[in-house]
Amino acid sequence: MKGAAAGIIAIVLVLGIVGLVMIASTSMVKAESFTSCSLLNRQVLWMALALIIMFVMMYVDYHWLARLSPWIVAASMILLVAVLVIGFKHGGAKRWFRIFGVSLQPSEIAKLAVVLFVGWWFTQEGVSRVKSFRWGFVPVMAVTGIFALLIVVEPDLGTAVLVTVVGVTVAVLAGMRVRYLLPFMLPLAPLFYFLVWNVKWRHDRLLAFLDPWKYYNGVGYQLCQALMALGSGGVLGVGPGQSREKLGFLPEAIHDFVFAILGEELGFVGTISVVILFAVFVWLGKRVAVGACDRLGFLLASGVTLTVGLQALFNMAVVTGLIPPKGIALPFISVGGSSLCCLMASVGLLLNVARQAEKANQLVPDPEAARVPVPA
Repeated sequence: MKGAAAGIIAIVLVLGIVGLVMIASTSMVKAESFTSCSLLNRQVLWMALALIIMFVMMYVDYHWLARLSPWIVAASMILLVAVLVIGFKHGGAKRWFRIFGVSLQPSEIAKLAVVLFVGWWFTQEGVSRVKSFRWGFVPVMAVTGIFALLIVVEPDLGTAVLVTVVGVTVAVLAGMRVRYLLPFMLPLAPLFYFLVWNVKWRHDRLLAFLDPWKYYNGVGYQLCQALMALGSGGVLGVGPGQSREKLGFLPEAIHDFVFAILGEELGFVGTISVVILFAVFVWLGKRVAVGACDRLGFLLASGVTLTVGLQALFNMAVVTGLIPPKGIALPFISVGGSSLCCLMASVGLLLNVARQAEKANQLVPDPEAARVPVPA
């Protein structure tokens, strides 16, 4: 477990440094020097705070955190309701609070809250609760559904889908009966159709995804610019700081589409390296989950690994045109303080599970050492 934990920390630090380099490169367009680059300076401070949060979460017993999950869920829901009322609007969405000049996004907290709650709920009364429709399926789907609904209203369909998929998957890993999902999913089909096809801007985005070049002068512009950025990077890229797309051509170049700028400046080698880092993170997260000392640790580690892995996959799939555009940041790399802090808190929880598993293994005597030699 020490190797897995060290590997996870190393990957997170490398991805964080890559993010700072990309933010420096992109934001320097509007700054005179590194010292005057307020966005970079702010992200460095967020990174320092996020690392502190990660190490605190690493040493706080995850069993205690799980017992607090109902309160964390309640607080998250209150924040999600409040942001719809008093949050500030950006890009047509109300997803953030602004407090003393700092933006906070409650939906980021919801991702971790769902993992904690589902893990805690299914480890309270053993298998009887897991297999029960009334006490297993209904409460978990109610919490996950309320989170998803509040996030959709912001609107943020991508994050709502992510939260739902993670919540349901962790529940299935806990042993919830899959057959309960079928009646639940049937009414969701027309709702999803309505949310995508009957909402004009989502409908337009879907058309642009199917043929971005046809809508180049409209809703397909961002995806076309992202594809041009990735294509112009070639194998080794145009070099750090040399991106042309960041000069106002690619919208959200430092947020949801930072992967395109990374591909332009660092090329195929840079993008595939980032993909490999996320893949190794998922593999190490799986090792931590399988080696957890109890069922709760397994579920929490699985949920955190799934959250980071799916979020990275969704973001990179959007930028490369594999799925329709969604407002999902690239973990540890995209600019954003609340996202980075919540992700680091989740990583700290994953490391917590690894640390307690290592501690438990040290208490178990080596069976080979304890074996009494058999006389010849």
